[in-house]
Amino acid sequence: MLGVISAIETLRITNSLLEKPAYRWILVTDTSTEVTASSGMKLACDTKLKDLKEFDLLLVCGSFKPHKYENKDTQGRLRRFARHGKTLGSLESGVYHLALAGVLDGFAATAHFISLAAFQRMFPKVRFSPTIFTFSDRRMTCAGGMSPIDLMLHLIRHQLGKHVSARVANLILLPQWREPIDLQHDMMTASNEVPASVRKVCTLMEEHIENPMTVERLAVHANVSRRQLDRLFQQSFNCTVSDFYMLIRLSRARKLLRSSRIDLAAVGEACGFAGYSHFSRSYKRLFKLSPREERRRPRGAQAGALRLLPVFDLHPEQNLLDPYRLL
Repeated sequence: MLGVISAIETLRITNSLLEKPAYRWILVTDTSTEVTASSGMKLACDTKLKDLKEFDLLLVCGSFKPHKYENKDTQGRLRRFARHGKTLGSLESGVYHLALAGVLDGFAATAHFISLAAFQRMFPKVRFSPTIFTFSDRRMTCAGGMSPIDLMLHLIRHQLGKHVSARVANLILLPQWREPIDLQHDMMTASNEVPASVRKVCTLMEEHIENPMTVERLAVHANVSRRQLDRLFQQSFNCTVSDFYMLIRLSRARKLLRSSRIDLAAVGEACGFAGYSHFSRSYKRLFKLSPREERRRPRGAQAGALRLLPVFDLHPEQNLLDPYRLL
């Protein structure tokens, strides 16, 4: 709901500034005409997807468990729209349905950081990146949350000029808007209490999970000494740089184990482990069970007590060890 309303309101405010409105929107559904959001609020839709004929941009919206809303007829229609040269886009997990239809193959796309690693593995033909949004004349995607505002402002600037997008941003009290090159930052890297050098290193760690960088190289990029970097991580996270890097890699592995059926050794390789035995030992040391045991845990089983680090941050809907909830 946050993404849908953010996108619509940004366009509505734009229209209010113009003598002749530039945008019109309708809500489209492939199920019932009244769609219930996660909050329980209901949205009344204007038309069914099968009746949709003319449009300039179709944004597919999705949130938790998108696989439960797969629709073969919808997939066929998305492919048909793509063949006819229509511009398609997505908000948050709506990218899942576009990727599943194959209409994002070869295109840049993004998703919320919680789902991004799984989607990258599920849809290798899509050029997923950890950016706030991606934009082109044919495809555009955004990561969810407040990022639809950034996407719509970019669209407005592209079509109507920077002066219009700047006025809209001013009216909604947006201190700054982000560009397609801006990376997502979760709580771990965005906190103002964390020094800039630590945030930079955290971002580098996220970008180099499959092929980890040495701590020395990370320190060079942060323009500090190895000892100083360890001291900053101790102050910020109460652990060394190496320990925190391992937390990030194993957290990514945990998300892949929960949300996919990727081979266990392949999960370890994707998270920077040269061999499965090293991956399994490291995983068990942190989570108190092996990767194989993690995958076999019954749906709904409670996780053991974990350190309250943002690296383990999951949405409240995802706090049970349910392998489907991540998606």
